[in-house]
Amino acid sequence: MMAVKKDSGSGRDEQFVAEWNALDKIERRQIRRLVRIGREQEDARHARLAVGFAAHQRTRPWYRFFWLWFPVLVVAGVIAGFGLHPIVLGMILALAGNALLVRRAFRRAEWVNGRLLGE
Repeated sequence: MMAVKKDSGSGRDEQFVAEWNALDKIERRQIRRLVRIGREQEDARHARLAVGFAAHQRTRPWYRFFWLWFPVLVVAGVIAGFGLHPIVLGMILALAGNALLVRRAFRRAEWVNGRLLGE
């Protein structure tokens, strides 16, 4: 794994952030999408950035406090879905499933791209 230089106050990897921001918009979008669906990247450079992106996302508050907000919103959404329409209920359950799969994909990004990273 690459050496991580973090900013002392924010916990951010400044080297990753600078390299990520240097990418063009299309490359960033492609890397983000492949990480979110849990797929391997195209080459070693993108794999390294994907692992850095997943690690960066795991430090964000929405990820760290997932189990605090997720059940509350799912229960509230299911209650509202029962009152509105069965299709709305299905949409809420699909969004909940997607959130769980994305969280799992962020945890597995290093393993999925291990072949390209030479591990």
